[in-house]
Amino acid sequence: MSSKKPMPSVEELIRAEKQIFTGVYWRLFARYASRFAEGYASYLALAVTRYLLSYPDGDEQAKMFHEQNRNQIDQEILALRKDPDIRRVVTDTLVIKAVFQHRKGGCGKDDALALVENLKKLGLYQEGSHPPTPGSFVRMASAFFSETPVRVPIPAPNT
Repeated sequence: MSSKKPMPSVEELIRAEKQIFTGVYWRLFARYASRFAEGYASYLALAVTRYLLSYPDGDEQAKMFHEQNRNQIDQEILALRKDPDIRRVVTDTLVIKAVFQHRKGGCGKDDALALVENLKKLGLYQEGSHPPTPGSFVRMASAFFSETPVRVPIPAPNT
């Protein structure tokens, strides 16, 4: 007797991707806040997270930050080669995205794997024993998010 788990809905997959984005951001922010001013650390964490997960830069301020801090962003991306947790979740996220883009675009689309290829070029792709399934991705994203320390800025004392 086999018990087949239901395929996660599109909403569950989107929520899982948001959990990965948020988890990566907060982990990077915590890392950068120990070295940089809080505002800079926040923008840097956001820029690196967006780049890793292939999100557009966002508003004009984010684009300017990216342009002005390209070298620092590149250094931080390369430093992630030593972070197996972030590499794993980013790899699985981009593999799942590539599979769904490929399914959506059909067999003739060569750009479906471009996200994964870019990760490989950066030396951040983490080979796994098996590719993620939609269900395993949703579970992994939930666990990653719940294990992420979220730090709310502490206001300065009035002195």
